[in-house]
Amino acid sequence: MKSFFRNVSPRRAIIDFWQVLGAPSEYRGIALVLATIITGTIFVALGSEGGRGLPDPPKVIYFPSLIEGRTDAEILAENFAATAKVRAEEAEEEARQERMRQMYRAVGDATGVDTAKAYAEGKAERAAEKAKLEAERKAILDKHLIDNPVFDEAKKAGLVKAP
Repeated sequence: MKSFFRNVSPRRAIIDFWQVLGAPSEYRGIALVLATIITGTIFVALGSEGGRGLPDPPKVIYFPSLIEGRTDAEILAENFAATAKVRAEEAEEEARQERMRQMYRAVGDATGVDTAKAYAEGKAERAAEKAKLEAERKAILDKHLIDNPVFDEAKKAGLVKAP
């Protein structure tokens, strides 16, 4: 074991390096230049990887719905606007889906396939699914809804549609 550590010791490595460096050779200068270039290239490549300094601190985004000093009427107005936007997007998506269904019906009619039955079944299935979803939503609301005088006043004023 002692002979192993003698062969891999730093002192022994430096002595070997000095002997090789001092040996006469016609390619010694070229070998030193190439070794320096290769080593330098590796260090430059590793150094340009980045990672210097601390990362940027996170940017804080404040939600407008959490701004202090908003009145209940402002909150309701924003909620109504957001709900109207979502309903408009849902209606647009449904219209797009209906246009696709009509195109498929036209192709089916042109090729002699009976599409009326499939269209009626699909329509009934979508209506049943929508009714089921609305019933689940209503059940959740009825379970968790509490008395809210602001909402009741808005409903009386006609700002809120009855569920």
